[in-house]
Amino acid sequence: MEPVNGPAKAMAERYKRIERITGSKVVGMEDGLEELARWEAQTTKLEAVNHPSHYNQGKYEVIDVIEDWDLGFEAGNAVKYIARYKHKAKPVEDLKKARWYIDRLIQRIERENG
Repeated sequence: MEPVNGPAKAMAERYKRIERITGSKVVGMEDGLEELARWEAQTTKLEAVNHPSHYNQGKYEVIDVIEDWDLGFEAGNAVKYIARYKHKAKPVEDLKKARWYIDRLIQRIERENG
């Protein structure tokens, strides 16, 4: 398994530099790098599902606030998108998603209240 990022990639690059400079192969490092790369890949996959970094930018995880405040689907999603927009590649897209959920919530409340 070739390291793609993180410490395993940095170490692999260091070993390649050492090998270029010395002209000698670094013996026994492949197994350690492969193991580190596997661990990093597993950890990255878990973080994408359990507690992803863009949901953990302060003292509280967004889902905990949504559940504690009993916001429901539309308001909860709006809060989620607002809370993470600064940490995304396309922040305006997340703000537009939040607005869509807020508009939907307003429409539902207006229907319910006649």
